[in-house]
Amino acid sequence: MRFILADILTLGQHLEQLAQAIELYRPPQCPYCSHPVVWNHGFYERKADRVNSGDKTLNPIPIPRFCCARCRRTFSVLPECIPPRRWYLWLFQQRCLKGCLEGGSFRQLSPLFALARSTISRWFHWLKGRSPDFQRTLCVAYPAQGYFAQWTDFWRHWFDQYLLSKAMWQLSRSGWAVP
Repeated sequence: MRFILADILTLGQHLEQLAQAIELYRPPQCPYCSHPVVWNHGFYERKADRVNSGDKTLNPIPIPRFCCARCRRTFSVLPECIPPRRWYLWLFQQRCLKGCLEGGSFRQLSPLFALARSTISRWFHWLKGRSPDFQRTLCVAYPAQGYFAQWTDFWRHWFDQYLLSKAMWQLSRSGWAVP
């Protein structure tokens, strides 16, 4: 199980925060048994920087892990910018999805983002399939967002005001499993 730490929007911010105050990442309780004593349990590494290469890359990115003092289960805490089970950062995915919502075809966007058409298609259809549930949850948390008849209008409006990572953070807090 993973927690998502809000308002850390770049890998640079994440690395800086880890160096300055790792305690910010410590959750208030165990997600499994709700025990309030949680210990540091090292780090695992992710190759989250898919934009830079060579000497400019920030990889490997350390992700802090914690262990519950009671049940001994371990869990990690991710910054808002890194998706739990995807290779590409939320911001990169948002740019790609926004291109789809603005009428770009998977074939047109593929060379633009250096991604396979199947990857873009999978992201787009994942968002489309989950949109009714996601919209309901996000509209409760952000009532000023408003309701839209079409899922595409909702996400276009969301992307004009917020980041995809903010939506996924809120959905995760509301109990949804986000990729």
